[in-house]
Amino acid sequence: MAKKKKKDTKTLKALAIFVLVIGAVYLGLTVGKGAVKPDTTAKDDTQNNTIAKEENDNKGKADNELDETNTESEIHPEKEVKPEPEEKSETEEPKVADEEKDIDEENSSDQEDIKEKNQETPQGSGTEDNFDMNVDASTLSNKGYSWSFKRNKEHEKVIGYNKFDIEQYGGYYIVNTDEKVIYLTFDEGYENGYTPTILDTLKANDVKATFFVTKPFIENNAELAKRMKDEGHIVGNHTVHHKRMYELTDDEIKYEIEETARYFEEMTGYKMDTFFRPPEGAYSERSIYLTRELGYKTIFWSMAYADWDTNNQKGKEYAYNHVINNAHPGMISLLHAVSSSNTEALDDIIKTLKEQGYRFGNLYEIE
Repeated sequence: MAKKKKKDTKTLKALAIFVLVIGAVYLGLTVGKGAVKPDTTAKDDTQNNTIAKEENDNKGKADNELDETNTESEIHPEKEVKPEPEEKSETEEPKVADEEKDIDEENSSDQEDIKEKNQETPQGSGTEDNFDMNVDASTLSNKGYSWSFKRNKEHEKVIGYNKFDIEQYGGYYIVNTDEKVIYLTFDEGYENGYTPTILDTLKANDVKATFFVTKPFIENNAELAKRMKDEGHIVGNHTVHHKRMYELTDDEIKYEIEETARYFEEMTGYKMDTFFRPPEGAYSERSIYLTRELGYKTIFWSMAYADWDTNNQKGKEYAYNHVINNAHPGMISLLHAVSSSNTEALDDIIKTLKEQGYRFGNLYEIE
């Protein structure tokens, strides 16, 4: 019996040791698991920091792109084109182009750049302008354009192409009216022997026109220039050197216009009328503003053709048909006085237009 009791005691001890071992093992596993458990808080902080960094990087990138855009516009504004300095002498024979090229929608050099057309009511055709004398001309665009317009075959008012409202700077190319009235204008870069005949034709038909003259024309034809005023015509300004206005500095623009007017008055005794025809129809917002600042209205046109080339005259019939077929209310027509075709056709043009109910107006009507 004592022997059996001793055996049971050993069994209990072994069982106790087994339990203790199992417990120790379990406890060790639990402690070990706790020791290697990931720190989720640290992981979340790392992820948040990464996201925050990416957001800051993206924001910084966006800010940099915005800064680059602003810098681009500040560093690369529309460039002002200025010619090489040139000494001007009142006795110097200026270089005057043979006359402007025909500029309309069919052959305008800047047509690709000028795609928008004006409002249905043509700009530059009101009865008064809204000129602001307080504008700093250096803040205006000096991008150059050549005047152009869209013809139509229905004798309706044409639409001129331009990138800004020229009317606010005293710019006109047509008079906004339904009346059958035409404003006849001639450009006089130089005399080619036809102006006396043109003046005779105008006088015989009791029609008044506008002549835009250069200083060289006045120098060589002072009596003709005086005759224009004597017979009631308007004589406007076409500059000294016949250069593109947007290529000139502010002072050069002032000289080109004021010197022509001064010399005209000196040679004829008449003050020059304050209408301006830009050579080649070339202009910019800056140049047309400066012209208005000098007191001039800029007069473009709503009818023209390639009549300036004296070596390629199209003939009396062509000149007649072009003017008659393109006549429209409020038309400002550009004809070059160096053209034999225009001179030959002028009498028939005037008579036919009068028969069709047109009258010939005076540019002062647009004021």
